[in-house]
Amino acid sequence: MAGGLVTAAVIAHRPRYVVPPGWASIPVSAENSETARKVFQDAWQSGPRDSIGPFIHRLEAWLASVLDDARDADCFAVILPLGVPWQVPVSTAISLSLVPAPSATLPPGGEVRETDAGPARRVVTEPSTEGADAEELSLLRTIEYTWVAPGEDALLIGFASISGQPVPEFTPVTDALSLLVETMLEALDWPPASEERS
Repeated sequence: MAGGLVTAAVIAHRPRYVVPPGWASIPVSAENSETARKVFQDAWQSGPRDSIGPFIHRLEAWLASVLDDARDADCFAVILPLGVPWQVPVSTAISLSLVPAPSATLPPGGEVRETDAGPARRVVTEPSTEGADAEELSLLRTIEYTWVAPGEDALLIGFASISGQPVPEFTPVTDALSLLVETMLEALDWPPASEERS
């Protein structure tokens, strides 16, 4: 693992967050292949093994890759939709990470938002998709919230990326996913000290 990681297992406070129906919160570890297999183990009941097997193996490989990327970025959890497939080619994922901080203050830049977990720095970016192939997936928007982790020399970072085909008719879907992601991040909070001790 990267040297800057502050793992959720060793901090005094782990954040709580709402996971919508059809979404999953998946822990990130040093070895994510087994986690990916467990996530999709019930899918084997949905049809004949010889016909659905290749599809499930592709899903497992995709998820393991997503979790490995999150591990390499020092994340401890990924939250993403795994229910009904999207009817349009736009989707999102949220990663959570803890990074060491020299002081208990928010980094400069962005906009400060009041959230259930306290003040957070909010930064939204929209990379240019000019010249991008409309049939290929592109990064459409990123949303990042940063909080000071209570009682720790660390910052909690919630980072969401929204990717899809860069065509104007899908912009309302990107906006709707942005609203959902920001609602989830602004509802994140810290458990009471009594709950931490139980």
